[in-house]
Parts: sequence; C-alpha cells; structure tokens
Amino acid sequence: MTDEKATRGDMDRGAERDDDQFAVRVKATPDQVDELLRRGEFDFGDHPTITPNPDGTGNLDLFVTRSQIEALQAAGYELEVGLNLSARARERVAEVGQGDRFDGGRVPPRGLGRKIGGRSGPGDGKPEDPPQRAS
Repeated sequence: MTDEKATRGDMDRGAERDDDQFAVRVKATPDQVDELLRRGEFDFGDHPTITPNPDGTGNLDLFVTRSQIEALQAAGYELEVGLNLSARARERVAEVGQGDRFDGGRVPPRGLGRKIGGRSGPGDGKPEDPPQRAS
C-alpha cells in the first residue's frame, strides 16, 4: 500500500487539498472494525477488506480524508497512511492529451476493438455466417 513515492508525496503536503482521499490501513480488533463499519462515515470501497493479523487484530483498508486520519489517530487507532489517491488521480488526468485525436472522424481508431452497430465492412470483427448444409 505504501511505496517510496507515496511517502515522499505525503511529506510534501503543499499539493494536498482538504478533500483529498488517502488509502489507509487501520489496525483494529474485531469489535473496533465492527464499530468503524457501523459508523457509516468511512469509505471502504465496494466491500470491507480486512486482513487478519497473527495477534487477533485485523487491518481494515479505508479511503479517508486528512481530517478523518487525524480523528482516527486521536481515537487511538494505529494507522498506516498510504498514497494520496486524489493527488495521484490529478497526476494521471494531466497525462491525458487534449483535442480530437480522430480529427473530426477523418482518422479511424486503431486497436483490437470492433465496431458495434452502424456501418460495417470487411474486417469489422463480425463472425461470418455459418455455411449452409445441403438437404
């Protein structure tokens, strides 16, 4: 969950925004996990991910803001703060080019996809009709 780049990014909070979401792993007992999930204020994705620890606790993966991190720490939870997911998303979106890469329809798309519906032609990826059997 953490890596060198994430750790450096968390130290430099200049690019951080108030509503940025962080990947966080919370060490908690089963009762604490139950309480955190029942509170309904934390984003755990499509379902809770809990990794058991040998000592009977578990690591609960959450997506939380900096203020939620501080509240969990103040409540005594042991946290592993990972990547600032929002900052990472902003970096990746900045990589996306601008403009019309198909030049108003004059440049056809390339790749493995196939056209569904509309006009089609040879090599459109549609299966050929099966051969007819003689009666």
